Order: sequence, then C-alpha cells, then structure tokens
Amino acid sequence: MSTDILERLRVDTADSHQQIENNSYARSMMDKSMTLPQYTQYLQLFYGFLKPLEQRAIHSGLPTELGLDMDIRGKTALLESDLLHLGLTSAQLSELPLCTNLPDISTAERLIGCFYVIEGSTLGGQIITKQLMKFLPVEPEAGISYFNGYGQQTRDQWLSFRELILKYGQSDASRHEIVHSARETFDLLQQWINA
Repeated sequence: MSTDILERLRVDTADSHQQIENNSYARSMMDKSMTLPQYTQYLQLFYGFLKPLEQRAIHSGLPTELGLDMDIRGKTALLESDLLHLGLTSAQLSELPLCTNLPDISTAERLIGCFYVIEGSTLGGQIITKQLMKFLPVEPEAGISYFNGYGQQTRDQWLSFRELILKYGQSDASRHEIVHSARETFDLLQQWINA
C-alpha cells in the first residue's frame, strides 16, 4: 500500500501547520509565559471549533461508516472536562461561542482530511502536556485531558487512523480531496483562533 498520501499531507500542509504552531497561544506554551486564564481561553477556542465540527461529523454518519468511534475519537468531552476543572460552569460552557465557518466534511475523504489535523494534533499534544505541567497547575486527568488525548494509547490510535488514510488515499482524486480538506481545516482553525 503506497504511503504517498501521508507524504503529500505532510508536505502540502506544512505551511498551514506551521502557522498554527506559531500563534501567540502556542508560542506562550513553549516559552512558558502562558497564564492559566490564557490557557483556559485557548481551550475555549478549541471547544468552539471542535464541538460543532464533531456534531456535524456525527450527524453525517460518516465516522460510523469509517469505523471511527466518536466516543473514543471525539475531543469535545475532554475539553468540557478541562474547562469545568478550570472553573467554568455548565452554564458558561453552554454560552461559549461556536464556530460556524467549518470545513466541508461531506465525503469520507474530506472527513479523513479534516480528522488528519485533529488526530495528528494528539501526537503534538503529548509534548504540550509535558510542557504545560512544568509551569501550570494541570495534570492529565485535571485540566489537561484534551492535550493528553489518548495518553499511553496515542501511538496506537494514530497508527490505526494512519491505516484509514492509506486505505482511502489510493487514487489521485481521493488524495487531492484528503489533502485539500486537511489544509482547509488548518486554515479555518487558524482563522477561528485569530478572530
């Protein structure tokens, strides 16, 4: 099975990926200048983007068709847990702004491209988890479950998702659609964070 799609994803989304990693929140995490209120705000932004996106995905039925268990793959519950731990009330959670300019996930290939961004972030989340624990009062089960993601299962979960990419990225048309969706997801997430 050709791994060309994985290389295309890596190369063709590199600029968009770099922009996300260079936003002011991400930089402050790496240089340890992020405050707890800033961290909370960053999580709120992820929540505002991922909650409606995951709801749209579930409503489409595509994750089930692809064998993606959203009870495991979904990030909304992790973000809710973190935000509640950090002091938000359920009422405040329900009032957080939700993004309406979301990626097109109307086909299996588009969903896979979009989830490439979300699932791929769990790999970097392992580094972020260790970094944040150095200077913020958070732990994997207490305020940092989103970035900790799958914990010890992160590599296995990524490899499983990687197989799905390889399976659906066989033709030129499907590779193009997957890559386009990944770029769109990175770019729309960046717009949402910067808005």
